[in-house]
Amino acid sequence: MKSEAIVQAEEVRATQRMKRNQAWQIVFIALFTSLLAFFVLIITMVELEGSKPKRDYQRLVNNLYQDSVHLKKQLGLEWLHVENTLSKGVRFTLDESDLAKQDLFAPARARVNPRYLPYINRFVLFLDELDLPTYGQRHQKLVNSILRPDEKFQVTIRVEGHTDASPLAKTALYRSNFELSTFRAYAIMSLLKLYTGLPDHFFAIAGYGSFRPVTNNPLEPANRRVEIYLVPQLVPVEEGP
Repeated sequence: MKSEAIVQAEEVRATQRMKRNQAWQIVFIALFTSLLAFFVLIITMVELEGSKPKRDYQRLVNNLYQDSVHLKKQLGLEWLHVENTLSKGVRFTLDESDLAKQDLFAPARARVNPRYLPYINRFVLFLDELDLPTYGQRHQKLVNSILRPDEKFQVTIRVEGHTDASPLAKTALYRSNFELSTFRAYAIMSLLKLYTGLPDHFFAIAGYGSFRPVTNNPLEPANRRVEIYLVPQLVPVEEGP
């Protein structure tokens, strides 16, 4: 039988070995963490360097957003909501609760409520002040970073139409909510085109039917709406005038 002194000595040596092992593990973990952080940093730097056009595009969108917010305040357009979506450009929506106290569109109709025409005219003034045809020239350095051969830069005015989820009657003017939403987008686009005098290639439309409601109840009138986007983009040169 081992004496008590021998047992205590073995316990001390075992404790020392354990401490040495723990110290080595701590050093190994610290070294591995440092190497991992170094490689992550290198990879991140490479990715950032390789995505410069993407970052410059996002700067263009952000510049357009900042200019829009500043101009909105300057013109006193409190009813105009401005949002930077990054991927889709700058989104503009009309707050109907602050405007005519009526819906922009009647149920199953694409005709714009005449009470909204003064606000649309104010938005046209807003677009005129932004001077979209020369926007790329004012940010030429960023545009040059994303520009590719046989392409040109422009800010497209994209109008997206929406409906509520009410089914259309068989006698309705439109065959589906998709068609109705597209005609709503077209109605607003036509007014903007008429009042701004911009060429056709500055405009685009889309209809989403009732698939993108903004309220919990998709039947509510607030879903009968349009959203307007200003989208910095590259287009083929041959599509221009």
